[in-house]
Amino acid sequence: MKKIQFYSLLFISLMMMTIGLIACTNDEAVVSDENKETTNFAGKTSDEGYSYALNFYKTSITLGESVDLIDPDTKQGVTITEIKVNNEARARGYVVKKVKTDVVKQVKTDPFLLFADVNREKDVLTVYDANTGKQEIFSNLPYSEDYKNTEKFDFIKYTNQQVTAAKGCGFWKRMWGRCEWHKTEPIPGSPGYCIDTILIIEYRLGFELPPRKGGGTGGWAPNSGAYPCQ
Repeated sequence: MKKIQFYSLLFISLMMMTIGLIACTNDEAVVSDENKETTNFAGKTSDEGYSYALNFYKTSITLGESVDLIDPDTKQGVTITEIKVNNEARARGYVVKKVKTDVVKQVKTDPFLLFADVNREKDVLTVYDANTGKQEIFSNLPYSEDYKNTEKFDFIKYTNQQVTAAKGCGFWKRMWGRCEWHKTEPIPGSPGYCIDTILIIEYRLGFELPPRKGGGTGGWAPNSGAYPCQ
């Protein structure tokens, strides 16, 4: 009888130990999953462009499509990545990073360069330059023909063709900068006299922006006084 009681107690003890081990194993698995989630989140927010967008919108954001744009002359370029706000179907923000390509076309992503937000309800473009820390706001987008013809600046869909179609303006100036064109014209009503004119257009991510003040396209403007034509 004593032996039976002894073996019964031993069996119960072994069962309790087994249950405890299983419970401990499950607990460890849960902790491991939590650490994994934390690591992934930290990896996203450590990215400067993502962090800037997160701070700009101060709400839930997700990454969308990306496109690489490479300057054929220098083999350098940028990667543009969409930012979707509150799970909206269409991207509103865009993060730009610099990329380099080597002879075998291996791509290496470099630091955060630019952030752009297109508020299509208010027709306002906000651009932040990470190199200078400068923020620009363009509030007269309806005067831009490119804005009208590219579904209100769909940078992923149209930027590549906008940049590659450029004539007389370099890749980087088309990405974010300004291009100038010069020509000499005779002055109407003043035979034998000419004037120099200039056309200045600002670009962001390949798209032509309207003048900062007032409407219209800007157009050619006088760049000199009248002088005898040669």
